[in-house]
Amino acid sequence: MRMQRQPWPDSWKEPAEQWLTYLTACGRASTTIDTRRLKLAGFARWVDKPPEQVTRTDCETWMGREHLAAETRKGIRATLTGFFEWMHDHGLIAEDPAAKLPHIAGSRPHPHPCPDAGIRLAMEGMSERDRLMVRLGAELALRRSEIAQIRGTDVMADAWGGRSLIVNGKGNKQRLVPLTDDLADRITQAGDGWLFPSRNDGGKSHIMPERVGKIISRRLPAGYSTHSLRHRAATRAYVQTRDLLAVCALLGHTSVATTQRYVAMPPEHLRGMVAALAV
Repeated sequence: MRMQRQPWPDSWKEPAEQWLTYLTACGRASTTIDTRRLKLAGFARWVDKPPEQVTRTDCETWMGREHLAAETRKGIRATLTGFFEWMHDHGLIAEDPAAKLPHIAGSRPHPHPCPDAGIRLAMEGMSERDRLMVRLGAELALRRSEIAQIRGTDVMADAWGGRSLIVNGKGNKQRLVPLTDDLADRITQAGDGWLFPSRNDGGKSHIMPERVGKIISRRLPAGYSTHSLRHRAATRAYVQTRDLLAVCALLGHTSVATTQRYVAMPPEHLRGMVAALAV
């Protein structure tokens, strides 16, 4: 299910849609294409000139706006460089205005797991459907996009005698996540349909990831988002196993270095270490 298309200025519509088709041909994930569409449409409306008249200063000004998070700037850079490189390669512009946009240093956010007490309090007032969304994030470390795309048929018997969930992750990568019996039973009740169908088209498509995020975040304690449930699952998994590689596999990361940013070291572990160092 694609997000609602953003209106393009007339001079942008044809090249922009051709570029998005190119991204599809490259096998880019639908979520990535949706993000590129939104960012490019926003830039096109702001710059208010045809794409062949866009300058490097225009790109730098849009990318350099105040109060943008590092990840947002990275997304803008990826969108502008990708689009204008494509236009240049296809002979639609003589010079690429985004070719020398600055690289963005990666941010290093601290782990931010939602406290269990806050999760339990949030779930008390939720419907059965919404509580299931929370559990999938807090217990299985699923992203909101992964929660949205679950089908009843995504549950399969695994080689260890239990059942696992086929998770469709970022970059069209799949992974298997073991399920408890109650979660497996609940998911399979959806049959061959979506676990969280959209109400806009009678269940033909799944709910949008943004909707999942809003449903969960509005009930969590202030300052915590859907992604904080993923941090909670990562932290609890590490405390249970002391195996960072296993946690990496659970989260679907390609690098343990990424997983480390999700795991919050429990204070009692640090206190015990400091106590042991006392002279």
